[in-house]
Amino acid sequence: TIMSSRRRKAGIVFCIVFALLLLIVVIAFFAVRSIFTDTSVRRTPVAEINPQDYRMAQLKTAGAVSRIRNASEHTPPQELVLTRDEFNALTETLLNLSGQISRDMKIGGVRLQDTALKLNDDSFRLFYSYDTGMKTPFGSRVNFRIDLDFRIEDGRSFLQFRNTRMGNMAMPGALRDKLEENWRSFQRSQAHRELLDSVESLSIGNGELRVRYRPYRAKRNFAPSALSAVDTVLNPLGSFR
Repeated sequence: TIMSSRRRKAGIVFCIVFALLLLIVVIAFFAVRSIFTDTSVRRTPVAEINPQDYRMAQLKTAGAVSRIRNASEHTPPQELVLTRDEFNALTETLLNLSGQISRDMKIGGVRLQDTALKLNDDSFRLFYSYDTGMKTPFGSRVNFRIDLDFRIEDGRSFLQFRNTRMGNMAMPGALRDKLEENWRSFQRSQAHRELLDSVESLSIGNGELRVRYRPYRAKRNFAPSALSAVDTVLNPLGSFR
């Protein structure tokens, strides 16, 4: 009877351990399925491109670049206004163009073909597709989505991360903390000081992006080669030069 009692207890312990292991496997399976995918954010357009919206955004942005390149110390502040559809058509077209030029083109170490940027009614929405190299039944990529509340006013910049997602799950707090740490680091950089020197204000509202900039300071802060490259991409026929 003592032996049979021990066997029953051992059997109960085994069943409990087996059930816990099975639960862990099931949770891990659904977690992996919720995070990993084989689809990059660039495989499907983030925004539908209307040629008229792109042309209008192209004209406005190329005009702003031209005013910066030709600015003098006495040039007053200017304003660039892009509607949501214009901004989205412009960024989608330029990202597609970057992929045609080079699939490995990068900015700040991030491959452009793994990113997408969209303007919502009151914020930016950033998409980023990271290839982990891990082989799972669902793919090796983790797609991130972040809403960015960004503005510049009174000589200061403000950025808040909202609706951060990693796959179909909320982004872990540690990753959010890392993003905020990187932003604070950028705020201490020379590039940030040049941004605030060049841009008087930036705001998003009612589906519009408004940027009030100082042309001469922007000309002084941005390398001529960078302005020339942007001008060439936006204005290949040279009608604004």
